[in-house]
Amino acid sequence: MNLAILTSVETRHRYFAQAIRAHLPVAAVAYEETGYTPADTDAYDLTDDEESVVSAHFAERARQEEAYFGHNAAFVESRGNCTVRRLSPGTLNSPETLSFLEDAGLDTVVVYGTNLIKPPLLSWRPGRMINMHLGLSPYYRGTATNFYPLLNEEPEYVGATIHLLDEGIDSGAILRHARPKIVAEDMPHTIGAKAILAGIEAMIAVLRDLEQGRLEPVPQWTVPHPRFYLRKDYHPREIVELYKKIDGGLIRQYVERAKDAAARVRVVE
Repeated sequence: MNLAILTSVETRHRYFAQAIRAHLPVAAVAYEETGYTPADTDAYDLTDDEESVVSAHFAERARQEEAYFGHNAAFVESRGNCTVRRLSPGTLNSPETLSFLEDAGLDTVVVYGTNLIKPPLLSWRPGRMINMHLGLSPYYRGTATNFYPLLNEEPEYVGATIHLLDEGIDSGAILRHARPKIVAEDMPHTIGAKAILAGIEAMIAVLRDLEQGRLEPVPQWTVPHPRFYLRKDYHPREIVELYKKIDGGLIRQYVERAKDAAARVRVVE
């Protein structure tokens, strides 16, 4: 297997690339600057108190990501048999990116945290482009899909989905799910970091299965009330709402019913 990684530039993404490289040979890494900045609140009419909550939320995100991932989050450097490229916003699906991957002689591409991949890049290696989606498909698809399960008081749907890329958004055949163990003391970013770690373990297991010819993709099934979110759906006031629910006991109450709640979620293991 000749493997490439397409990811983004934040701490979690750099950690992801290093973690995959620690277990499997990687011939190419491309880091995309996505241009997405959810912490920017300038376009929203927030009160000072709301602004304070949102600012604290993203500061805590940075702190927890450094705690969980910062020890192994250096950018991979081009050397030996691994070529590295930085992709500026808008260039992910460019002919230059496709040429970069083709020149490395790759047969498998691992994706995490990039913008939407489109043809011809999407169709370049059918059945060999594997995405780590933070969220449990088919229940939660799109963006911030480990945030919205908390906001919707459904922490049982927090997790990661390893799936084949197709023309939909987080809709390809599932290879494996991963879910974090949530405890009463957790907060949104510790839960999110645990989900990332669980997803990385699942991705490594899937790549091992691929090497050994043991993959059995599972087509996504129909669920009664699927959730689908795009970046345009997000408003920072939702963060304020989430912390009100946490102050009201959201996480503690979930932990008390976690076993029963988890039993209602179908997962691929």
